[in-house]
Amino acid sequence: MFKAAILLSHQYNITIEGEFIGWQAEQTTGNIMHALNITCHAVSVSNVVGIVGPGLSRESHVIAPFGEAVGIPVISYSATDPDLSDKYAYPNFHRTIVSDFVTA
Repeated sequence: MFKAAILLSHQYNITIEGEFIGWQAEQTTGNIMHALNITCHAVSVSNVVGIVGPGLSRESHVIAPFGEAVGIPVISYSATDPDLSDKYAYPNFHRTIVSDFVTA
């Protein structure tokens, strides 16, 4: 669905500040340091305005503060750790799935 939205935005010439919306997909493999490394690299070489992912809560605990430090939101589709709901600790972190606290 995400990729389809990007492709449709290109088809209809939808831009943000004159730039087409793009994406870069990476596999984090569950390794926290690898996830941080590839995120740092992507942010340093591209005009990243947001992060969709990571998929794992343990990666989100590191990527969310990094996103806050560089001023970009982090939206996870599957990180469920209730601690990530703390808006004081993770103000730029959002998710599209309920936390484990809600499902318990």
